[in-house]
Amino acid sequence: MTTLNSTPMPTLSPLAQSIVHELVQAHRSSMAWQPEQFDAALGVEQAYLIQDAVAAELGWFAAGRATAWKGGGKAQMSAAPLPVVLPSGATWHCAGTHELAMEAEVAFRLGRTPIGPEDILDCIAAMCVTIEMVGTRLKGGMSAPMVWKLADQQVHGVLAAGEEVPYAARDWARQQCTVTVNGVNKAALTGTHPSGDALYPLPWLFGHAKARNRHLQAGDLITTGAWAVIKVEPGDLIEVAFADIGQAAVTIRKA
Repeated sequence: MTTLNSTPMPTLSPLAQSIVHELVQAHRSSMAWQPEQFDAALGVEQAYLIQDAVAAELGWFAAGRATAWKGGGKAQMSAAPLPVVLPSGATWHCAGTHELAMEAEVAFRLGRTPIGPEDILDCIAAMCVTIEMVGTRLKGGMSAPMVWKLADQQVHGVLAAGEEVPYAARDWARQQCTVTVNGVNKAALTGTHPSGDALYPLPWLFGHAKARNRHLQAGDLITTGAWAVIKVEPGDLIEVAFADIGQAAVTIRKA
C-alpha cells in the first residue's frame, strides 16, 4: 500500500521469485541448484531483495534484524547480512555449501549506534580476526556473474570470529596476515585489503543498510573484505593471524 508522496517499496520480479524458491530449496536440501542459465536480466536491486526474501523464508533473523554484516569492494561495493557468527575454534558443518574457500578478514564491532556515514568510524569500539567460509548454493556458482553471487548471500557460508581487542588506528598498508591450513603455511601477506583501507567500506555500508531498513546499531559486527582467499576442503583446520590484532581458527566438517 502506498500513500501520497510515498515511494513504493520495490518488489520481487518473477525471475527473482523463482530464484528465491530455488535457493531456499538448495539450503534445505543441501543440494546445489543448477539454473538453466545465469539470466542477465537479474539486477543488483533484485539480488538484494532475493537476499532478504531467502533470509525471511529460512528464519535467519528471528530477532527482526541482522547483527553481523559483510561488506566490501571499491569500484563496486556489495554487502550481505550474516545469519551466524561462530567463536574461534568452532567446527563448521558445511553440508549444502559447495566450492568452498576461506577468506581472511578483520571485523569491527560498533560501540555505539552511528547517526550517519560520516559518524560510523568514530563508533568503532573493537576489532577481531575473522575467517569467512564462502561457497555457493549454485552449480558453477563461484564462476557465476557477480549479481548472482550477490543473490546467493554474496556466497557466504559462515563467519568464525576471534577474540576482540580495543580498536586502534593503524597503517593498513603495513598490516601483516598469515594463513595456515592443516598446519601448512598458505599465505604470508602485507597490506592486501582489496580497497587498501579496511575501514573504507563502512560509510557505504551505513547507507546501504539504512536504505534497506536495516539500520546499523551498537553491537553490530562488520567485516570489510578479504585479505586472502584460499580454496579449502572438508576436514581442513584453518588458522588466520593478523599481527597485533589476534587470530582465529575454524575446522570444516561435511556433516
